[in-house]
Amino acid sequence: YLKKLQTNNVGPSASTGKLAPKVDKGELLAANGDVQMNFAQSKDMPNLSIWFPAKGDGKPTSFALPYAAGLVAKAPHSENGKKLLDFMLSEQAQRDVSAVGGGFAARKDIEATDANAVELAGLMEGVEIFEPDWADIGANLDTYIDAWKSATGS
Repeated sequence: YLKKLQTNNVGPSASTGKLAPKVDKGELLAANGDVQMNFAQSKDMPNLSIWFPAKGDGKPTSFALPYAAGLVAKAPHSENGKKLLDFMLSEQAQRDVSAVGGGFAARKDIEATDANAVELAGLMEGVEIFEPDWADIGANLDTYIDAWKSATGS
């Protein structure tokens, strides 16, 4: 399967966001991407749809790559940086994440109900989200890369 999928590979891309237009135009059959970004792109790309691969039992699966924000120690204007982070994590800003940006709130206590939030919830319904063992991946990265190259012929 992976070797067949590799024929669809266009090589390194600066961003998965650059792959969506290629899928929309039919230049690629499929591409990996970020649900939030591809959701926003799909509004202007009628041939772009989001789907999740399914295991043998038919249950679609995916995993979350966490976004992070932080303050750099001894950075200039750190108080303003803290204000920005506080604002971004405020209840109102988190409620606006889906309506304005088509994304998911970072806070678990926020439940958005706008049209984008409803559509995103429907998209994710039934999708099993797993958490990769990042420590294992870090410790065995070279082995996994070699296995990928062997499986895909790359």
